[in-house]
Amino acid sequence: MVSDLFVNFCLLSSFLFFGDMFGYMIQDRFTIRPALLKTLYGTALGLFGVLQMMFTFELPNGMLLDFRQLSIMVSAALGGVWPALLTSSIIAAGRLIIAGEVNVSALIGAFAALLTFAAVAPAFLLRISFEKQWATAALTSMLLAIGLIYYRLGPAGIPLILLLAAVQIVACLFTYLLMRYLRTARELHTALKQDIEHDFLTGLYNSRGFESRYRMAVASGSPFALLLMDIDHFKKVNDTYGHPAGDAVLIQLGKILREGVRRIGCSSRKGGEEFAIILRPCDAKKAYETAEKLRRQIEETDFVLPEGRVIRITVSLGIGMYPRFSENELVEETDRALYRAKEAGRNRGELAG
Repeated sequence: MVSDLFVNFCLLSSFLFFGDMFGYMIQDRFTIRPALLKTLYGTALGLFGVLQMMFTFELPNGMLLDFRQLSIMVSAALGGVWPALLTSSIIAAGRLIIAGEVNVSALIGAFAALLTFAAVAPAFLLRISFEKQWATAALTSMLLAIGLIYYRLGPAGIPLILLLAAVQIVACLFTYLLMRYLRTARELHTALKQDIEHDFLTGLYNSRGFESRYRMAVASGSPFALLLMDIDHFKKVNDTYGHPAGDAVLIQLGKILREGVRRIGCSSRKGGEEFAIILRPCDAKKAYETAEKLRRQIEETDFVLPEGRVIRITVSLGIGMYPRFSENELVEETDRALYRAKEAGRNRGELAG
């Protein structure tokens, strides 16, 4: 029994660890709708629950048990009611398929999976901490398992029930600690990635984040636009009002850019008063219209300095198109267009080429 339990714990920890890692990689590379993501959670955990039934452990009286209820609990914790119901249904169907025939034992096993869903899913709808949700689900799941065994064995099964309760407590605690560790690790990874790829002052992508999004845009194969933007005479703002005033302008400008392009692209601060914007998918007409809209909005905005003074600023923009220019040419040609905009009097946009 001990070796079988060890195998089950190894299966559980391996699936949760590598499943979490694989899921994070997928979400990092692709935009997945929440409904589809929850369906994937429910399906994967349902199939794992079926796998768990193939690696049962034997109790002293010969009864075979497994940790399939943990798959349902994890599914409910990660996605809610719909994934948990999907997981339970897959496990119930798997129990009938593994049995090879419809008999009392198979029906009880399938019914137990659906009962487990009904017992644990409501816990994750409660507006309490995750720890309390998990503890509530673990308690109801254990009471259900104990009730089913008592129904089958009667008072003679009490020693077995006590053993089962101990195993369930250990399994639920082990799963909770592993999930909490994975959740904490992901939050730390996300925070670190946020710091690495984002500018601390404006909250926009920094040069590293821009390079990553630029490569992604090229790899997509779809036409996109690159806008390079400079604040006109920004040095005068710092020299006249001080660097805190310059920072205040950058922060407010970052908000304008973030809100102005968030539905059609991404914006970044390349350094100092230099910004880059990627619009995808996009043609030249839309790119120029977007650049003009941003330029006018910035020109008409009152920028509030720390001491309360209000100033106005203008920007110059270069606009380049991919695949009109290759990956290696696009930044250089767009920068040339930005230079022409400055030479032509600033506060304007110029199309590359």
